[in-house]
Amino acid sequence: MSPTTCWVILTLTNRTRALTAATRSIPSKHHLVVVNNGGALPVTMARQHTTVLALDTNMGVPEGRNKGVSATHSAIVAFLDDDAELAKFDSATLDRCFADERVGAVAFRIVDETGQSARRHVPRLGRRGATQAGPVAVFLGGACAIRRDVYTSVGGYWADLFYGHEELDLSWRLADQGFVVRYEPSLVVAHPSTTIERHPQGWRLSARNRVWVARRNLPLPVLVVHVLAWLVLGLIRAPGHKQKTAYLAGWIDGWRPWPDPNVTRQPIRWRTIVALSRRGRPPLI
Repeated sequence: MSPTTCWVILTLTNRTRALTAATRSIPSKHHLVVVNNGGALPVTMARQHTTVLALDTNMGVPEGRNKGVSATHSAIVAFLDDDAELAKFDSATLDRCFADERVGAVAFRIVDETGQSARRHVPRLGRRGATQAGPVAVFLGGACAIRRDVYTSVGGYWADLFYGHEELDLSWRLADQGFVVRYEPSLVVAHPSTTIERHPQGWRLSARNRVWVARRNLPLPVLVVHVLAWLVLGLIRAPGHKQKTAYLAGWIDGWRPWPDPNVTRQPIRWRTIVALSRRGRPPLI
């Protein structure tokens, strides 16, 4: 087992049993950082090679993970949600993926209670290729591993996003520096089926962050198509009037300035657009 890998789990301490199962699924020789992201309950861990980092307030998913990464010193940092478990994992397979210096991140396969991968958990359009390894355009933050130096070089997760699409933003910036995300379906994470409603502001933040990420990263012609496409898609997918209203409000809010003035618009290159499209997820949609 590779000692170069450290894991980060972010928790609000509201899923104690699931958190225990998640930590037990991680290889015992790997170091683990558990970030208590402003949760009401203290986190205690009997597991060896574990660090608990307690934050005073909920800083959001992106900044919570940034804090977790800052507490690691390994070459590879892996992430797992606090309600997920490693169902199939082999350290040698992960090491082989990162033996290719072009690989900046490795995306794991996510399966639900039925053993299937939901459409939104497949890093290619639709369900195509859920069991096919290879380069992809994006990864999901609770089931992946990233080179620490690459993570640092692109600035980590964008804290202002708070919840939603932080992986999309990081994936695009990673790709623009010439790195590849490799999807490795033999590394499997079991995660219960969820909907966006599990976060009280899920629909609004999804729409707002979609616009923010596009404004920050996409060339103007692609930006226009992307945000208009996702306005339509989001309103179609939102199940009711309340959710549609929240989504529209978030989309409008996305055109206002984001809080951090140090985060500036830096459109990715056209050759990156082409590369992302070839990897199964064109930034137009």
